[in-house]
Amino acid sequence: MRYYLIDQEKDELVIDLQLVKKHDNNLFEFQLCFLENNVIKSTQLVYTRKLAGQYFVSLNLSSWEKVSPQVFPRIFLDRGKVYDLYRGFKPSGLGEVDEGELVTHMPGKVVKIEVGKGQEVKKGQTLIVLEAMKMENEIKSGMDGIVKSVHVQEGQVLDEGILMMEVERD
Repeated sequence: MRYYLIDQEKDELVIDLQLVKKHDNNLFEFQLCFLENNVIKSTQLVYTRKLAGQYFVSLNLSSWEKVSPQVFPRIFLDRGKVYDLYRGFKPSGLGEVDEGELVTHMPGKVVKIEVGKGQEVKKGQTLIVLEAMKMENEIKSGMDGIVKSVHVQEGQVLDEGILMMEVERD
């Protein structure tokens, strides 16, 4: 699954996390890939373990570090830095895209288009449901506005980097 971590300065960290092996009910092995411009820059194995209700992580199975509890599901804390966490897709307006442009960040299939051209939308409103990596992802508006144009159709299979919809401020 792809994750986008975006800090207060709008710098982003893009990672792919995939389960490699379940060793037992408490020990899992993941492949962690760091991406830059959709190109894998580094890959490493990461092990997680649950012990006495606490979570621990290791890169070598010999030294373990306790993971801080994540109280808020959309916020990630790591070494004094606070990130907004987005799973699968990031909302429009974050990163290199204009706030009103909804662009695919990985291949997927348009399952449902919730709004049409000329319709008024609110920030956080679901505009498109996109299936990617066997998961349905709600693509939400990054601002209040009016749908300027819809460039896709339900059932359409999209590559990465496709402009799906444009919203302009009202």
